[in-house]
Amino acid sequence: MKNQPLHSRLNHSSGSLFVLSTKSTGIIAAVAVGLAAAARPYAQKMSSGGLLISMGALQCGWLGANLAISFLEAPIKFLAPTPARRSLIDVGRHVFSAFNKVEVILAAFDLLGWYLLTQRSLVAPLPTSAAPGLLGQLKMGWRQWLRFSPGLIVFVFESFTFLPVMRGVGARFIEGQPVEKNNRAHVVYVALEAIKVATLAASTASIGQALLQLI
Repeated sequence: MKNQPLHSRLNHSSGSLFVLSTKSTGIIAAVAVGLAAAARPYAQKMSSGGLLISMGALQCGWLGANLAISFLEAPIKFLAPTPARRSLIDVGRHVFSAFNKVEVILAAFDLLGWYLLTQRSLVAPLPTSAAPGLLGQLKMGWRQWLRFSPGLIVFVFESFTFLPVMRGVGARFIEGQPVEKNNRAHVVYVALEAIKVATLAASTASIGQALLQLI
C-alpha cells in the first residue's frame, strides 16, 4: 500500500468527479443557455423597473460571491498552518470548479439581461445611427460591450481553457508528480478575475443609477 500511487488511493465520489469534470461544465452551460433562451419571452414582458431590479440582484450576488471566493477564501486559506498544502489545493480546485458551474448559469442569464437592458436603452443606449435588432447591438461602442465581458470571460476563457489547465496541474501536484511552475497562466487567470470583478462592480453601479433615475 505504501508504494501505491497516490491517485489510485484517492477515492473520488461521484459528486467530486462531477464537480471536477469539464464535460459537466459544458452540459451545464448548454442547459443554462437553453433556459436563458426559453426565459427571454417572459423577461421581455417584465417592466423596466422589474428588469433592473432582477439584474441588480443577479449582479450583486455574483459580485459578492466572486469577491468572497477569488479574493478572500483563495489566498487566506494558505495562511492556515495546520492543513497540508496538498489538502488546501485539493479543496481549492473543488471550490473553484463548483463555483465556475454556478457562474456559467449566472453568466447565461446575465448576458440575456444585458441584451434586454441594451435593447430597451435603459443602461447602455444605442447610437442614434444604429439599426434595431442584432445589427444594432453590433454597432455598440466598447464601453457598452464591456458590460457583457463578465459573462463572456466565464464562457470563453475560464470554463474551458484556464480552469481545466489549472485543475490538471493541481491534480498532478496532489498525486506527487513533478509540476512545472506556470506563473503566466496563473497571472492571466487572476487578471481575468480582476477584470470580471471590476466590470461587475461598474455595471452594477450603472444599474443602480438607472433604477434611481427610473424612480
